[in-house]
Amino acid sequence: MTKFKPTSGATWRKPREEGEVVTLPSGNVARLRPVALDQLIISGKLPDLLTPIAAKSLWTETDTDRIADQVETAKGFAELVNLVVPLAMMTPRIVADPQADDEIAMDDIEFSDKIAIFQLATGGSTVLRAFRERQEAGMATLPDREDVQPTPEQPSEDSGFLGGVHVR
Repeated sequence: MTKFKPTSGATWRKPREEGEVVTLPSGNVARLRPVALDQLIISGKLPDLLTPIAAKSLWTETDTDRIADQVETAKGFAELVNLVVPLAMMTPRIVADPQADDEIAMDDIEFSDKIAIFQLATGGSTVLRAFRERQEAGMATLPDREDVQPTPEQPSEDSGFLGGVHVR
């Protein structure tokens, strides 16, 4: 008979305290921690306009086509994303006036990265961990060298350049 042992407090806290390193759609790498939307709602840190949007994202998939059609909802969703992203980003840190190498501003983050951070952070620590593990598995099959791209072809005599772009 197998006896189960309760998970230690350190293990429970680890995702929040240490986060997970992930590669975002832009190719930039960040350390993210989970952000509990239910705790934001309870704490009153969400403006009333954002509470229904946060609640919807907790219980259902967000239909991006519907959001794009509804200006107020889209604005509220963008505000929610911009509230969650700084809470999720551990490294680099998001600050108003970045000076240090480990600091960036919200303006430095591409929208697609913001959405990815939001989805990963609000999905909980298991989503962050699973995402990182899938990335590692996918990277294991790639060559371990700097120049993974083929060498570009040299222009031939019969080709020319148009506006700085090579044309054949």
